[in-house]
Amino acid sequence: MFELLVFLFLVLLVFFVGSYGGYYLYLRSRVGKPWGFVVDEGFEPSVSVLIPVHNEEKKIEEKLENVSGVVYPREKLEVVVVDDASSDETLSKVKGFNERNPSLNVKIVKQEVHGGKAVALNKALSACSGSVLVVSDADTLWPADALKRALAFLADPVVGAVTGRSVNRVAGDSWVTRGEDEYLRFAEVVRLGESKVHSTIRFEGGLCAFKREAFERFDCVSGSDDSGTALEVVQNGFRTILAPGAVFFTEFPSGFGGKLRVKVRRANQLIGLWVKCFKLLLKGGLRLPKRIVIPEFLLFVVDPILFVMLIATAVVGIVVFPFSMFTLLVAVLLLGGLAAGRRLFFEIVVDNLILLYALLERLTGKRYVAWKRTDA
Repeated sequence: MFELLVFLFLVLLVFFVGSYGGYYLYLRSRVGKPWGFVVDEGFEPSVSVLIPVHNEEKKIEEKLENVSGVVYPREKLEVVVVDDASSDETLSKVKGFNERNPSLNVKIVKQEVHGGKAVALNKALSACSGSVLVVSDADTLWPADALKRALAFLADPVVGAVTGRSVNRVAGDSWVTRGEDEYLRFAEVVRLGESKVHSTIRFEGGLCAFKREAFERFDCVSGSDDSGTALEVVQNGFRTILAPGAVFFTEFPSGFGGKLRVKVRRANQLIGLWVKCFKLLLKGGLRLPKRIVIPEFLLFVVDPILFVMLIATAVVGIVVFPFSMFTLLVAVLLLGGLAAGRRLFFEIVVDNLILLYALLERLTGKRYVAWKRTDA
């Protein structure tokens, strides 16, 4: 039994660590490669900036002020505020801003029934005149050059959508935000590497730019309007890219409870998306390369299960054989992981437990389609 337990533990460990480390090292080797398409910072199409809101009275004026400060020709820029049945003073704030800033072309589209972000965005499509639609959440802010840096990647006909890179404004507030900052650096390498290989569909709501001809409607099924729509863009024959210089600022919850709520919702959505990709791959209908889909499916769906099996095997081995080389091996691996990168090690542990919980939610039919604010 002892030999079998050690063998099982080592197999699980090699597969789990290999899927993370192998994919990360492969993508890091691709980061420095050329794009293979034209990036033109002089590209200036007509743009509709969509700002979806639901009870954003505390944030919307700051957001509109921020967008009004972007460096872009005013005659080519319009702002569409999409209200998803707000019950606070959000619309009053928008109208007040309009009165004070008539030079910025701001439209309002109101949805009477709270249906979720993607439903609201789709209702606003008919009000948009831009050839590029840029979606940005109300609680995120842009540097003045963020829009120009993102649009430069849409100059080439092969690119259909671009996402920005989030920067946490409160990264040093707590151990929770410092850990999330560590995760964001890891994820940035993954997203940039995937973009160099072909495409990343890990899009973020702070800055997503889509060519009108690259998609028909925002994804309302997966709950992930940004990443789900990016997948549609890829399926329509375009590439979807992370523009590393197009940053946006956000505030990640500083409390552990807020972190869990945000991460569980996002994990639930992305698991559904990668399952969809894997099904398309099996049917031969997926345009995203296998060398992206298979590792991502392993990371989001398979690895959380293996992680729990790994923990269970370690616990059983320690309980049954407390004074053995197996217990020493587990202790060495644990201390080695902490020494190599305490925050990243902790994030990997927490994220896999979150993914397992989100996977169980998916299996029981729970979905996150309508948004909810998570401040704490």
